[in-house]
Amino acid sequence: MSKKESKSTQSSHIIAIVIYALAYLAILYFAQFVLNGAIRGKMMAQYANSPELATKTAMLSAGAGTMSQIQTLLSAFIVLACKKKGYITAVLCNIINTTIVLAMAVKQHNVSAIPGFIVPISTVILVTIIHVYSTKVSQKTSELSKSYEQLMETNRIIKDKDEKLSYLAYYDVLTSLPNRHLFIEKMDESIVNNANMPFTVILCDLDNFKMINNTYGSSSGDVLLATYAEKFKGLCDDSVFLGRIGGNEYGFIVQGNNSEANILNFIEKIQNVLSEPVQIGSDVISSTASFGIASYPNNAVSSSEILTCINSAVSYAKSNGKNRPCFYEQY
Repeated sequence: MSKKESKSTQSSHIIAIVIYALAYLAILYFAQFVLNGAIRGKMMAQYANSPELATKTAMLSAGAGTMSQIQTLLSAFIVLACKKKGYITAVLCNIINTTIVLAMAVKQHNVSAIPGFIVPISTVILVTIIHVYSTKVSQKTSELSKSYEQLMETNRIIKDKDEKLSYLAYYDVLTSLPNRHLFIEKMDESIVNNANMPFTVILCDLDNFKMINNTYGSSSGDVLLATYAEKFKGLCDDSVFLGRIGGNEYGFIVQGNNSEANILNFIEKIQNVLSEPVQIGSDVISSTASFGIASYPNNAVSSSEILTCINSAVSYAKSNGKNRPCFYEQY
């Protein structure tokens, strides 16, 4: 609860307590000093020798009893509404009531006033029971609320971890590109959902990357990989799916029945990106790549076969001078 809400609640409680106290004391005054005082005195004088006296007296007693029940209900309500402050106020009001009734009974030697003495005492006992149990209920509610909040926080943490694990299962942390697992799923999806619709897979394997790591450090190598990933994204539209499928390997799935010329034109764009120097600290680094190309369904009809084809093609390209593309069917 905010400070503003807490302050508003306290103000409401104070107003309720003041209204309760005024109402309680007004009823007390009316019941003891009007019904049992002035009116009873007049009635005793008026009907002193009349058979109606017993009836009138019973009516006054019933009225006073009704007032006492209203006081009891008000006391119970204020305890439930205002908790501890309401309980203290209710006890004080009922003690005042008890004191007044007892004083009047002693002064007037009126034994019939004893029930009026018992009612506020019973009310004190009643509101005490209500206060004790409501306090316990509030404590349990507070504990349950804390447990619920802890449970929600635990669920949030679990959800965050699940989302992170799900992300790690399908995406590369360094480049934020789809990883090998998702890349293979994308190929399988293309095969299943677009039966007989051709696509081409290009494996881009950076040349001499181990030497780059040894010369400039692995952290510089990581920066280079992430930089190339961002630049490669700019070459891809809805028809091209990009992923990082190995340490220094990028994969491209190009949808459609593309000619060899179109594929070579796309690879030339990749080579242009690689030829642009990358500033990493005080070092300027550039790289080349060897490319393995295979198509579905001409060269292979499953994702595993396609991977075998592009790996064979890129190995052939590297063993024959590097920095060149090689179609699977060309060797």
